[in-house]
Amino acid sequence: MKTIKAEGEWLNLAKYVAGLFSIGLLVLGSGCSTMKVVPLTTSNPTSYTQHEEKDGLVVGIRPMTDKREIEDMFKVNLLDKGLVPILVVAENQSPSASFIIAKNKLCVQNGATGTSNSSQRKKVTSSTGEIMANTGGVMVALGGFALPLLIVGMPIEFTGMQKASNASVIEFNLADKEFYSWTLGPGEKAQGFVYLQLPKDAPAAANYRLVAEVQNSATGEATTFDLPANLTLPK
Repeated sequence: MKTIKAEGEWLNLAKYVAGLFSIGLLVLGSGCSTMKVVPLTTSNPTSYTQHEEKDGLVVGIRPMTDKREIEDMFKVNLLDKGLVPILVVAENQSPSASFIIAKNKLCVQNGATGTSNSSQRKKVTSSTGEIMANTGGVMVALGGFALPLLIVGMPIEFTGMQKASNASVIEFNLADKEFYSWTLGPGEKAQGFVYLQLPKDAPAAANYRLVAEVQNSATGEATTFDLPANLTLPK
């Protein structure tokens, strides 16, 4: 049985198809020099140090803090721009229940204050293009249409400015790997990143928590997952 995205996500799926078409045209126009999108592969959520099981649903997370790994995955060093990608993997091991995981019910909280990071305006750049990021902005501009991105539960705006083919690959790569809303039936799995925007002059080591509210699709009962996301950033 194929995992089904929650209502409202089909529009995003259609946009992705258009995005792939746009990137395909860019690849044809720019030859072999265009960046390649790296597929996201994940393990069972129980394999991650931070994981939690409730009512048969298992959620695991892994903050990504290695610069080389981040550059390999996203084609840009997000840490230098104040962004930490946190991988979220959810698997429904219940034999009968289905669960709704809505992306607007995911947030990253400061472990000390219990509050989410405030919106900041950032630039995400690479040697092959420049992207503007505005948390509290709106969408990802990609080939004439927009795709939403999630930064600690809020949208982010990316607009390619130079070397459109590579910049668009970076934009699409970030959007493609975002954690979206899903309805998970028995045996189904969802995965993706939330992007934590660090405050200015954030310490190298800090404690955060990823909080997710999950709903049983049949009963409407809500269950909260609260997972520590303790960071030790490279200097």
